[in-house]
Amino acid sequence: MQELNWIYKYEDVASDENQYTYEECHRIGPVDAKYVRSANEDFVGNPFIEALPRPRDEGCLVNAYMVPIPEVDVQKLATMTINEQKETVLSLKRLRLPLAFQRQLEFIDYDVIVSSYMLRKSYIWEDKEFLGRKTRGSMIRMKGKIEDSAPSGFALLGFSGCGKSSSLKQLFENIPQVIMHHPSVGETLPQITYLVVSCMPNSNFATLYRQIGEAIDNALGNPEPEYELMITRKCSSLADKQLKVCQLIEQFSIGTIILDEIQLINFNSNKENSYEGLLGIVNKTKVALSVVGTDEAYQKLFAKLRNARRTGDLIDASAYTSDREYFNYLVKLLLIWQWVDTPIEWSKELADTLYECTGGIINQLIWLYKWIMIEYLDSKSKGKAETIDKKFIHRINDKHFKQLKNSIDFVNQSKLEEEADREIMQNAALDKKEFEMPKVNIGNLAYESKVTKQVLNMIRPLHPEYSSDDITRAVKEILSEEGSRQRRVDEIARGTLDILMGNPRPKKKKAVPKSKPLSKNICDYISLDNT
Repeated sequence: MQELNWIYKYEDVASDENQYTYEECHRIGPVDAKYVRSANEDFVGNPFIEALPRPRDEGCLVNAYMVPIPEVDVQKLATMTINEQKETVLSLKRLRLPLAFQRQLEFIDYDVIVSSYMLRKSYIWEDKEFLGRKTRGSMIRMKGKIEDSAPSGFALLGFSGCGKSSSLKQLFENIPQVIMHHPSVGETLPQITYLVVSCMPNSNFATLYRQIGEAIDNALGNPEPEYELMITRKCSSLADKQLKVCQLIEQFSIGTIILDEIQLINFNSNKENSYEGLLGIVNKTKVALSVVGTDEAYQKLFAKLRNARRTGDLIDASAYTSDREYFNYLVKLLLIWQWVDTPIEWSKELADTLYECTGGIINQLIWLYKWIMIEYLDSKSKGKAETIDKKFIHRINDKHFKQLKNSIDFVNQSKLEEEADREIMQNAALDKKEFEMPKVNIGNLAYESKVTKQVLNMIRPLHPEYSSDDITRAVKEILSEEGSRQRRVDEIARGTLDILMGNPRPKKKKAVPKSKPLSKNICDYISLDNT
């Protein structure tokens, strides 16, 4: 056994640019590694770190987490039947607005994956000997020293519907899931950068390990469940399953495993040693473990300090729901898309009513707004002109979300209590804007929505193989480039097709670098002006 090292060349890309194309980041299966020299000398020479895209910041970050939908064509709407009009409102389900915690998530996730790869090295075995028998060929595995401390992940916790899972999806749209390294001619070394395992209702740890195998199959694009069956059929005991998961982590150089929806785990039927076994995998392999779910589930899963510290940084996904100023801003963004005859103007009463009904939770806000628009169109088709005011909003909320009223009231009451606690502890409170997502320019968003609709109309009839989501994301990438506003729509459409097809594109002009802050505090390097 010897350590595997190799020399690789760096890509010439701008500091705010991803070395991988849009198609490579969304590809199912391996993508050839592209390396970018790290600004941190501790990372230089580590291929598993330098093959990772750097975390997004500034305009790239906002653009990544903002997913608009096409603008509403009022003239075209008038020619549709009532059901066709209501059908267009359903696009709101694809709308994603930027949330404050996403900036923190972006940087911490990169830190988590990098820390994991810092603790491990790749080793190669030539002509392996096992139980007195020799086998030809080589085997490569990534291993960490058992005596080293295990890496910490993150815990993304918050109310149901506050945007945790969707933010996770947007986070990993910037990273190829499987990167293939080529240390020498004819030699390949896979790197699965992340696995997201969505916990199933009433699941136990045997199910969880099976899902890890399933996630590996999905990442590699296996048509048949090879690794899932390897864990379920060839491993009889829970300890055997744990050992097999460890072997797969080392075989595929997995960077981080994220358990989503942890509140669905059946805590009553799982023993404490099952949790210890999960953390034992982290200790042995140095893979980073992160969790996403509710705070209550986290307290049950990681009640003991020795377990909780493995999930490291806490990201409060619900914190934005207590920020009324930020909620007002989200309402203003939402009002860009309207299906009404007389435009709705933002007002404090409107925002307060929506907040009262939704608790500030983004998913609930968008769903309530969707039904407001649908009910308005329905009434209009019957000759009744509705006024979207406080009374109308409460009526729609009671009709469609009456079963959630007690939950929303509980959330609002909890916020009042938390606010009182914060006032008492304000001298010790952290600055909430330290990692806050900068606000999106509403005018730019309206322009992006309009262009997106035009490009969709141009591409979809000719290329039905590309979904509206894929086209929308590619348009966003084009519009993030310098000078995009000076381009004609047909030029933007051609650039969009290049991205979707994986064609090479001209390099973006490098922006004039900003002077770095003198402080060594990392927060100074990643903070933004809230403009």
